[in-house]
Amino acid sequence: MPLPLVVAAALSRHIREFAPGADGTLFTTRFGAPYRHDCYGTRIFSAAVRRAGLPPSTTSHDLRHRYASILLAQGESVIGVSERLGHHNASPVLSTYGHLVPDSEDRTRRAVDSAWAACAPPAPRDDATAR
Repeated sequence: MPLPLVVAAALSRHIREFAPGADGTLFTTRFGAPYRHDCYGTRIFSAAVRRAGLPPSTTSHDLRHRYASILLAQGESVIGVSERLGHHNASPVLSTYGHLVPDSEDRTRRAVDSAWAACAPPAPRDDATAR
């Protein structure tokens, strides 16, 4: 997965403040052990949701949906989004997020116009400008 600069910067700050565990785990308890799933979901994630000002009902699945929606809105391909989400094909992305794919009519129109302009013969000259 590509590491966005904003995430790399946040991880760098975290690592400077909290050394990774002996096995390289980045997020550990004060004893250096990885967080248990139940602790992560009930305490850590809920606190992060509160600090971020998100609705209390926000889930990690909601954040996954938001991530996919942002990528599509920014023009990432359906195949690219599918790969980022770990799907083996694009069908789940199309069926879930297809309505978010930007309208492609203008892109299609520009692509055909551009291709046609590149191979079209020069426009005939007006007799007045030819003199």
